[in-house]
Amino acid sequence: MHSQKRNVFGSTKGVPVKTMCVNTIFKTEAMSNKARMLPPVCLSIAILGLLTGKLRMSREFVGRETIAGDDQVFTIFRQIENRKAQISEGHIIFIVRFKFARLSHRANKLASIIPMLLIAGFPGFVQKLYAVNKENGYWQGMYEWRTVNHLEVYMQSFVYRMMNKRALKGTVQSHTISNRLLSDLIEPDNS
Repeated sequence: MHSQKRNVFGSTKGVPVKTMCVNTIFKTEAMSNKARMLPPVCLSIAILGLLTGKLRMSREFVGRETIAGDDQVFTIFRQIENRKAQISEGHIIFIVRFKFARLSHRANKLASIIPMLLIAGFPGFVQKLYAVNKENGYWQGMYEWRTVNHLEVYMQSFVYRMMNKRALKGTVQSHTISNRLLSDLIEPDNS
């Protein structure tokens, strides 16, 4: 009996070389994108971004309040942005609120620096605002991502899973907003 050779996709039927090359490129690209999302890679990219000025800690919105659409008042205490990213209404805004299970606000503020760098080094990151409601202890992260796809991949990431593990059970609430700018969700500066 004569055995047939199999191509790289396991098929015994002939596959055009062009199709095989394109599929191989996409497979390799998906693998390299997966490596690109590893925490050490994201951390390295963020640190390099800070050193080269691509990423910056901004004070533009620090001290201002967010417009949450409910009665809660969150005050922004940190902002990091990708200076190379164009601000666009086509971006997706992701807002997440939660209460930390342990540590004080001050300790969590310090402990959130490393996750901040992991997030800022993630593909598709545009900017993030950190805010706290001092009355009830809830934290609010306001992210801007280039695409819904970037956000969905981030939501499967190590850093997002860690945030959920550090949150008090049952306190995580999130939603997305399309076709708005993150700056639309900040109270105007009245000074």
